[in-house]
Amino acid sequence: MRDGSPGPPAGVRLLGRQIRHEIDAMLREPMMVFFVVVFPLLFFVIVTTITGNAIIEERSGVRVAQSLLPAMVAFGLVMGGFSNLAIMLTQAREDGVLKRLRGTPLSPAVMIGARVAAGATASFVAVVLLGVVGVLLYDVRIVWRTLPAALLTLVAGVCCFSALGLAVAAVAPTTQAASALTNGIVLPVSFVSDIFTVGESKLPAWMDAIGWFFPLRHVAHALVDASDPSGSGPGLYPGHLAVIVVWGLVGAAVAVRRLGPEPGGRSPGRRNHHRAGRGSDALPRRRAGRPSVPVLLLHEVRHSNAALWRDPASAFFTVAFPALLVLLIPELYGRHVLLPDGTPLPRFYAPTMAIYGAAVTTYITMPEGLVRARERGVLERLVGTPLPIGLLLIGRVLSSMWISFVTFVTVMVLAGVVFGVPVPPDWPVAVAAVLAASGCYAVFGLVLVSFLSSSRAVTAAALGTLLPLSFVCEVFVVGLDLPPLLDTIGWLTPLRHAALAASEAYSVGGIGPVHALGHLGVLLAWTLPSIAVVVWRVRVGDLTRRPR
Repeated sequence: MRDGSPGPPAGVRLLGRQIRHEIDAMLREPMMVFFVVVFPLLFFVIVTTITGNAIIEERSGVRVAQSLLPAMVAFGLVMGGFSNLAIMLTQAREDGVLKRLRGTPLSPAVMIGARVAAGATASFVAVVLLGVVGVLLYDVRIVWRTLPAALLTLVAGVCCFSALGLAVAAVAPTTQAASALTNGIVLPVSFVSDIFTVGESKLPAWMDAIGWFFPLRHVAHALVDASDPSGSGPGLYPGHLAVIVVWGLVGAAVAVRRLGPEPGGRSPGRRNHHRAGRGSDALPRRRAGRPSVPVLLLHEVRHSNAALWRDPASAFFTVAFPALLVLLIPELYGRHVLLPDGTPLPRFYAPTMAIYGAAVTTYITMPEGLVRARERGVLERLVGTPLPIGLLLIGRVLSSMWISFVTFVTVMVLAGVVFGVPVPPDWPVAVAAVLAASGCYAVFGLVLVSFLSSSRAVTAAALGTLLPLSFVCEVFVVGLDLPPLLDTIGWLTPLRHAALAASEAYSVGGIGPVHALGHLGVLLAWTLPSIAVVVWRVRVGDLTRRPR
């Protein structure tokens, strides 16, 4: 330093600069920010609002918010320290960043440490936001007596999940595989770890036993118990901490043994070379002569289908995740519970989850792939080729509708095998609802693509609207008395009408033609003006032009 005073060591300064860089990089990934910071807060606010922050324990007066907030804190920790770290580190390795560090002053250990610190920072931000909103808006009480123990649990949880995230990055060969692996672990484990349970909901014995095996349940329960104002003692639970520490040591051991600049000793350049020419946005190969319109359309549909199945993360969220929810949600709320009309709970949730899967496929996955193609200039290069932009868009929409239908069949077959859900006489109405919903939300996705300039913005906007509406439209919850404003919003959106048409078609009483046409009519009323917007944006070039 110029004044001669001793400054921090060079390694510390390098680590500080790298932490700032990693935080900036994380902010440029909206899905990371959404699931680490926004989703826990959003879920907390929506559930607390829907339930009216009711008292769930009469003796102590504990309300929903008091119990739900620490569970959401645990979810933020696992997303920030486990999923976020694993995906970002795998991406760095796949791009050759770890390999190039060998010739720079920045060692891989410093970069990994910076990424761990960035994930911990995101988790800390989520904790602070949840705490501020809970205290100011929902009468959450801070138990000062147990605050040191709660902070110790938070630190142990961050270290444990970060070590497990490094372990996943050590074994996942690609970023897509890391994303599918982390999400395929976190979401089911969250269900069996009491993260999404509210009030008197209880897990079956076998799911409860599985939950106690994983560290997330122990982090959540330690925080929930420490947040109980009616408790006594310092709130320190050695049993929970012991399981958390053991899992962290196992993850660290795997990471130290397996983590390196390349997965399995293969050269990233050679791996990318083999993938060249068959990227997710490569145009279909053309034979001699000008192909007909049906042939072009068929090729585009087949190409789009193949691109989705080659992406494990997209395949998980569009097909596997709705099927997983069909298995988990009825078990969580009781597979033998009957709705007021006598419909068993699995028979309601199966078609509803198929509608949710259709919305994810058409409103998130399809637009994200399309805007990435635009960012790489694929859409602009269509000029002068036999494939016009209009035909490409129709092919992408038809492909997403086909995947939605595949999801519907997968979900209903699974529900029939596991829960005995029958095929009702009104099943064509459910199919029509899935196809109408997928077409409607595909057009919504094209509208987002035409107005937003980047894939990050499109993904953030789609997630930020679909997930809240899924709660408001009774996709994830049923039988609750929503506040009038939320109930009105639900009735105005096509998602509720699609879910009602599909679920009523599978209900015990079935659905009449008037109700079916009414729901489908609302979907059509939303779709037609949206198509007009897309056509207009295509004509002025705002859908195909890359942002400068």
